[in-house]
Amino acid sequence: MTDSPSTARRVSPLTRRERTGIVALAVPNLEEPYFAELTTLLARGAEARGLSILIQQTEGDHQREIDIANGVGLPATDGLIHIPRSLTVGDLTRRTSPGPLVLLGEHIAVSPFTHISIDNRRTADLATSHLASVGCRRVAFIGPRLSRPSDAADQRFTGYRDAVARLGIADDAALIVAVDAFTPEEGAAALRRLHASGTPFDGIVCSNDSVAFGVLAELHAVGLTVPADVAVIGIDNVHAASYSVPALTSVAPDDQGIVEAAFTELERQMAAPPGADVPVRHIVVDATVIARASTAR
Repeated sequence: MTDSPSTARRVSPLTRRERTGIVALAVPNLEEPYFAELTTLLARGAEARGLSILIQQTEGDHQREIDIANGVGLPATDGLIHIPRSLTVGDLTRRTSPGPLVLLGEHIAVSPFTHISIDNRRTADLATSHLASVGCRRVAFIGPRLSRPSDAADQRFTGYRDAVARLGIADDAALIVAVDAFTPEEGAAALRRLHASGTPFDGIVCSNDSVAFGVLAELHAVGLTVPADVAVIGIDNVHAASYSVPALTSVAPDDQGIVEAAFTELERQMAAPPGADVPVRHIVVDATVIARASTAR
């Protein structure tokens, strides 16, 4: 985990308020396994610190994200952990109910607010490099999001492109297949399009594990064997990756590091005396390839 002191700024003094023991968590969608699992870890982290989590699903809706940042419809809380999808720095600087705030994710990359993120560009570079290391030379990428943009998808696609250029493996636009959402259904549909195109491929980097589960199912349906014919890797290392058939290789972000950093930074703000300027920290957590059967050539 890296902390970027060069990006440190000072935020407005915090106002002392009565402690409630409640921390709000704004999360896009709990149907996505990664968010569900991260929420579970955050709830456990809160409990270990004598806090309770108030979970709010936003579906990435801009107004909903603003309302939660402003405390609209919420009881009094000690702070907010926010995973934004459309919120802007301007929205946050105009908060009508300022207080301790930690941002998670990549949507707001640079801001005068404490921010904890995964290096999504590096995770996709690691994934692509792993496939190259097991002999893949025509590596497809399933996961750019064109109709419904995603900062994580954009960064992961850039990381794939970085690795392709550095490693000298096939650079072919036909190997890139977009999805509308990070779901198994979208992964399966993308694999069908790739297979029907006749483009040869021997490896697939999937933008997340949910997409990869759909890809694995559809590879089986079209008669391709994993990993003998096609090696597959996902990103996020959700729990189900160990139980897919074959078990899915995935890039695992340091989720426990995210949780520890989130509460450390939130509690730092919560504990600040009235009138204190609280340092802003931008923290990037590490990621590691967890190799399983889907790339075991």
